[in-house]
Amino acid sequence: MEQYQTLIGVVLEKLNQTYKELQFNYSGLSGVLSQHTEEEIRSTPELTTIKDLRDYYAEMVQCVEKLFPGIKG
Repeated sequence: MEQYQTLIGVVLEKLNQTYKELQFNYSGLSGVLSQHTEEEIRSTPELTTIKDLRDYYAEMVQCVEKLFPGIKG
């Protein structure tokens, strides 16, 4: 059914954009953490939250890559 091909294309393009945004956010959070020691991260609530968020982003990226292996390209 040709009418659904456009819908599928739009959804896949949005998924690709979302994947790139997840990677961007993961990289940004990792960059912030790289400026601090593990001790600073453990002892600063805001940095602990940033670490948790970074870890969640990593899980989301891995999940998308597992479900859609071709998205990395």
